[in-house]
Amino acid sequence: MRTIGVAVSVLLVAGCVETSVQPLTQTSFKISSEAEDLCGAKGTRDIAFRTAAIEVIKRGADRFVVVGDQSHSSIQGGMFTSYGSFETYGTNTQDMIIEIIQTGDRRFNNALSARQTLGPDWQEIVAKGAPTTCL
Repeated sequence: MRTIGVAVSVLLVAGCVETSVQPLTQTSFKISSEAEDLCGAKGTRDIAFRTAAIEVIKRGADRFVVVGDQSHSSIQGGMFTSYGSFETYGTNTQDMIIEIIQTGDRRFNNALSARQTLGPDWQEIVAKGAPTTCL
């Protein structure tokens, strides 16, 4: 039973995510997400994108475009497991520059909808805030 508890604890720590929002202009901001290796590059990108949608709604809008996107993965070390294998660990980062698009902007019809991005439970998701784990 103790082994299961340790395994669950390791998975919870491995799935940790930190995300920050930096205002750039009145209508743009940068999302920076860093996640442990378990999330992978795709998981980290999905978290950053969902966080962007949440932030757009919190700013009273719905439409947005991604005007900058950059990702990075790194291996920070490794260890031998009790099963004799070597496991690496590292982080994935995702930075996105988001521009809010208002009604009347020529790009409005082509912009992404934050509410559609988050799905039918968007209000509950916005209330919870940015994800802190990829699990």
